[in-house]
Amino acid sequence: MIEEKFDEIYKAFRINLYRHIFSILGQRESTLTASDFFSVEIIYLMGNPTITEFANALCISQPNATYRVKSLIDKGYVVKCGTDKKNTFRLSVTEKFMRYYHSDMAYGRYIFNQLKKKFNEEELLKIEGIFEKFIGQIQIEEGKQSC
Repeated sequence: MIEEKFDEIYKAFRINLYRHIFSILGQRESTLTASDFFSVEIIYLMGNPTITEFANALCISQPNATYRVKSLIDKGYVVKCGTDKKNTFRLSVTEKFMRYYHSDMAYGRYIFNQLKKKFNEEELLKIEGIFEKFIGQIQIEEGKQSC
């Protein structure tokens, strides 16, 4: 029973997330494809990765990652930021992406705000503990995955 409920939550979250993303793509003068959007969002969520870190996170080749990043740079959604190391740079999203993305209105924040309306403080603390266990398990699984 709990597996079925988890599947329901996971599927509903994904469907609504994609609905949200496609509504964003549809409302704007779209220079981003869905693949572009996911790529630049990964860069944003990773917090200034290198191209190698970006490639490794997506299990794609370095040339494929470089191609994707170049396209996002050309479209104005990503910039390269220099580092102290020679020939090394980090990727950063631009203000253009942040206007597109509206991170303060992201789907996860919306869901959280809905949860806050439905549960009392004690219930929210229990949910927080469960979420911590989920996060820990996901991080363990991420460590096991290889490309």
